[in-house]
Amino acid sequence: MSSGIQSLLKTEKEAAEIVNEARKYRTNRLKSAKQDAQGEIDAYKKQKEAELKAYEKEHEGLNESIDKEADSQVEKELAAINAKYSEKKDVVVKLLVDATIKPTPELHINAA
Repeated sequence: MSSGIQSLLKTEKEAAEIVNEARKYRTNRLKSAKQDAQGEIDAYKKQKEAELKAYEKEHEGLNESIDKEADSQVEKELAAINAKYSEKKDVVVKLLVDATIKPTPELHINAA
C-alpha cells in the first residue's frame, strides 16, 4: 500500500513538472509572438511613413501653384473693383450730394 501511495505521489510530481514545462513553453511562445508582432508593426509603420513622405514630396509643389493661382485671381478681382470704383466714384458722390442738398419729400408707404 505504501508503494502505491509513493507511486501516486511520484506520478503527481511528474504531472506537475509537465504542467510547469507547458506553462513555460506557452509563456515563451507568447513572448516571441509579441516580439514578432511588434517587429511587423514597426516594419509596417516605417513603410507607411516612407509612403507618406513620398506622397508629400510628390505633391509639395501643388499647394504652391494653387496659392499662386488664388493670389492672381484675387489681384484680378481687386483690380476690377478698383476700376469700377474709379469709374463710378464721381456719379455716386454727385448722387449723394444731390440727395442731401435737394431732398424730395415723399410720404412713407406705411403712413398711408
